Amino acid sequence: MSIDLKHAILITTIAAALWGCGDSASTPSAADVPATSDVATDAASTVDAAADAAPAADAAPVADAAPATDASTAAVMNGCAAADYVDQTMGTSNDRMIMTQGSTNAFDSPCMMVRAGQSVMFMWSFSRHPLAAGLAPGEAGTAPDATPIMAHTTGSVYTVRFPTAGTYPFYCTAHPGTMKGAIMVVP
Repeated sequence: MSIDLKHAILITTIAAALWGCGDSASTPSAADVPATSDVATDAASTVDAAADAAPAADAAPVADAAPATDASTAAVMNGCAAADYVDQTMGTSNDRMIMTQGSTNAFDSPCMMVRAGQSVMFMWSFSRHPLAAGLAPGEAGTAPDATPIMAHTTGSVYTVRFPTAGTYPFYCTAHPGTMKGAIMVVP
């Protein structure tokens, strides 16, 4: 088990305790996360643990990155308005995690901003809350044609590396009205 995964499990356990949820079947615990986790074996995952181990400021932007996305002028996507994005561009890989809020059908940080080259870890029971890329049904806007987020229906940990700038929406196919968000990637 990598150090980052150990920290992720510890943070998940602490977060669940702080939210007063000791019985959530949606948020993984140490017992729920296999020693190798999904990220090592999932062919659709785009993991870059070495890049996440270094401080975010050291991550070099991708040369062919799309034009910069400015959070102050970003369009609302999956309920994420400009002021809703939590800036994790300077955070560690353990800061860039999206989990469920206890046993509710909601994400703890559904709107997150990261730098190109950084990764975000999605952590919940994907069999109960299947992950899909794009706009949730009924949402207005235009999702990007290409996204590093892939559909995920098994396991409880999925790490996605975002190589280029842009805004990448996602949602739970079982609860698209309440479990939706977007990752804004800046150069």
